[in-house]
Amino acid sequence: MSAEPAVLQFSVLGPLAATREGERIELGGTRVKALVATLLIAQGKVVTTDHIVDAVWGEQAPNSALSTLYSYITRLRKALEPERAPRAATGLLDRQGPGYVLRVRPESVDSERFAALAERGARLLTDDPPAAAESLAAALALWRGPAYADLGDSDVASAEIARLENARLAARQDLAAARLSTGAAVQAVGALESLVREHPLAERSWELLALALYRSGRRGDALAALRMARERLIEELGVDPGPSLRAMEAAVLRQDPALDWRAPKEAAVIAEPAEPREPARPKLPAPLTRLIGRDAAVSAVKDLLAAHRLVTITGPGGTGKSRLALEIAREHEDGDGPWLALLADVTDAELLPAAVGAAMGTAITGSTDHLAASIGDREMLVVLDNCEHLVDAVAPLAETLLSRCPGLRLLTTSREPLAVAGETTWDLPPLDLDGAAVELFVERSLAVRPDRRPSYDERQLISRICRELDGLPLAIELAAAQTRVLSLDEIAGGLHDRFALLATGSRTAPERHRSLEAAIESSVRLLTPPEKDLLSCLSLFEGGFDLEAAERVAGPPAVLHRLGGLVAKSLVTVDGVVVPRRYRMLESIRQYALRTLSGDERARWANRHLAWAVELAETAGRRLRTFDAEQWLRRLRHEQSNTRAALSHALATGDGDSALRIAGALSWFWYRNGDVHEGIARLSEALDRAGADHPGRGQALIGRALLRYLAGDPFDGNDDVELALREAEAVGDVETMARALPYRAYFLQLSGDPVKAQSALAEGWKHVRAAGLPWVEAELMMVRGQITRVAGDPVLAAGQLVQAADIAEACGHDWAYCSSGWIGAKVAMDLGDADRAVQQAARLVVHLDRVQDVTSWLACAHVLAGALGMAGRATDGAVLLGTVSAIGSRVGYSPELMDPLDGPRNVASVRTALSPEAYEEASAMGASLTKEDATAMARRLIVSTPDDDGRQTVLRNGHS
Repeated sequence: MSAEPAVLQFSVLGPLAATREGERIELGGTRVKALVATLLIAQGKVVTTDHIVDAVWGEQAPNSALSTLYSYITRLRKALEPERAPRAATGLLDRQGPGYVLRVRPESVDSERFAALAERGARLLTDDPPAAAESLAAALALWRGPAYADLGDSDVASAEIARLENARLAARQDLAAARLSTGAAVQAVGALESLVREHPLAERSWELLALALYRSGRRGDALAALRMARERLIEELGVDPGPSLRAMEAAVLRQDPALDWRAPKEAAVIAEPAEPREPARPKLPAPLTRLIGRDAAVSAVKDLLAAHRLVTITGPGGTGKSRLALEIAREHEDGDGPWLALLADVTDAELLPAAVGAAMGTAITGSTDHLAASIGDREMLVVLDNCEHLVDAVAPLAETLLSRCPGLRLLTTSREPLAVAGETTWDLPPLDLDGAAVELFVERSLAVRPDRRPSYDERQLISRICRELDGLPLAIELAAAQTRVLSLDEIAGGLHDRFALLATGSRTAPERHRSLEAAIESSVRLLTPPEKDLLSCLSLFEGGFDLEAAERVAGPPAVLHRLGGLVAKSLVTVDGVVVPRRYRMLESIRQYALRTLSGDERARWANRHLAWAVELAETAGRRLRTFDAEQWLRRLRHEQSNTRAALSHALATGDGDSALRIAGALSWFWYRNGDVHEGIARLSEALDRAGADHPGRGQALIGRALLRYLAGDPFDGNDDVELALREAEAVGDVETMARALPYRAYFLQLSGDPVKAQSALAEGWKHVRAAGLPWVEAELMMVRGQITRVAGDPVLAAGQLVQAADIAEACGHDWAYCSSGWIGAKVAMDLGDADRAVQQAARLVVHLDRVQDVTSWLACAHVLAGALGMAGRATDGAVLLGTVSAIGSRVGYSPELMDPLDGPRNVASVRTALSPEAYEEASAMGASLTKEDATAMARRLIVSTPDDDGRQTVLRNGHS
């Protein structure tokens, strides 16, 4: 749990309550309290919205559960954080990932204070019974009644209540034991008699009661209590007392002297426990492995950081600078932080302030001045990790921030100092060769061979290997990974002489080219020549690859065997989740492999990678309007980094032909994936580089037209369509004309010229039939329905749209199918059938989330919002509009601008039904939701009928 103002307290040991500076906070009704309980029980962990809905409503969750939940969240924020800005990024109650998190200090919740005091009492029970009794009494005094008493019969906190009541029972037993240890047997009897009445099956309570009675001189009563315990256990559980209770009975019968109380000879002196440390905050990633051999370094750097405002951890690649910095940051006491900025993936120095600002949760930061202003006088630690490739940019940034932000401390990691005034450097040494280095090797080797623990002789050999590796952690880990396929003798023999370079690299070479590269090279030298060749080839892939891609680019000999060798030697990793399997190289290894390529080799592999990307894009382009569309959309998302790299290579080398082929083929992917501005820019570049007579110009122009339409610029989009038509007509390109004419008709109806639109539609039929493209026919039929609708005949339009959907469904053109349904929902609104419009749009939203068509999802969610407003559920509609606006702004797409005829109506149907304040509040709630949240809202709206299972996306006449 993280920190909230110390004056805020939560009480759950009794009725659920919250106070600020002693003043009670009104939380709300039972459901809001169930929400608070669910978040508190999670103890600072994220609780998904689905789990919250189940906890608050159970199986009786209404369709409006999510929007109601968001209103509860908003009210709670106002109650708990009255001074929080309306759209503040972080606070006490925050949206995080798929759910919400309530960040409170453990000591701010009475159940956590109880647990800490009870644990302390149990710990002191043997050595200092009086102190234990005091701590346990204080713990039990926190209880005001049953835990979460006002949640009634709800299942929200049933498990937590049981846990707390068990802990309360244990604390009461411990308190009785402490009092018995201080000689207060008579006083303990009453409390224990109450305890056995409340918990008659708790054997320890009976045992303590018998001991208290015995020490009070009531031996007969002690035996009677033990007999009663036996009877209750047999009667209710059918079991005999356990060994401890039986031993107590035997001791009482023989009047064992061990039962007598003896005053302690000397009271133990127990130091007050340290204040419980606040657990690690989510600002820092949790380490996945144990830090080995760095205790002294952690202590030394922490001391430096306390005395200096800029500390740089330096050292060769592979010494563990990043891991050390993370450990230091995790232990740093900070009022606002610490924050971690990972700079390894930042390749453009101009983006450095934005990257640091984003890591700190600051709003978009465009410059160092903006970043400094956002930090101001706040006291914080910021870790800048992996600065070496940006050292010339990090140095002035650090100097500016430190000079203008007096409360700021910087901890940086780099292979060379920043050379900034006031900088203190700490050179991280290698691991101790005979101790920590061997321990690291053994631990990492056990991770790949859990069944193989080294013998004494093998540990001596490991020590020799670590010595040859100069104790560099990354080099040790790489070597240890080879135990999957090599014996220790083979590793030692293979590394002989090859690691000497790690200690004797040129002083004039950049540090990052010395140590890390040498460590990786030691593994690369273990590869066979065919494996090395494949490593060079695979270094051209960005973002990973699958086996088919590797085979296409690498060529013979067989890739699978060589790739298996690279995986076994830990130079390539496997993503075991996706199907087909994907592989990737660590970036440092990939960069090493790239640097070893000669100019001719790099050009050869880059050209083969480009050829593969062209083939991939063109194959996908042909399949994106078929039954395989979902599969190909998914594959293009996996390969997006590769297609971007290939397209950049083509543009950089003046290969306009390949650039236009890739860009034209990807235009439909960009449309559906929401890459609006990227697509427009890339298509424009490719069109400029390719020749005027390139056969792919028509497709590229149509693709850019559609992206401009999404960007809210249908006029430029129409210009592209007209240009494509003129060029296609000049060369008799029937297919391009057939593809362009439906969009000409659509753009004309958007401009308010239905007569010309009808003319374009009629011309389109002729070319569509000549081209023989059923998916184009589906689009043309869809456009016909829209034109008919705009012309004032929604009933006829509804029938035409169903026809369009049937054609699209028959040929697998999912987008045309959904777009027909999208327009159909608007037709239902035209006819005043709000319920039908809600059903149609909700089904589309759910379906499009599954296929991950971002822009179509946004368009349908926008219509759903309008339909909800018309159906009398304007608050839900405003929530959805907020979600659409937030997500659309991130991808550069506004349904309201894209759809000038109906977008304003959607907004108006919601706005007019709400006060400005209510609209803003609901819209702000929606802006914090994810696409998955909004889809869940839509899913709850779907009403199935006997002849419809709720999965049908385009509703036919007669369906509700």
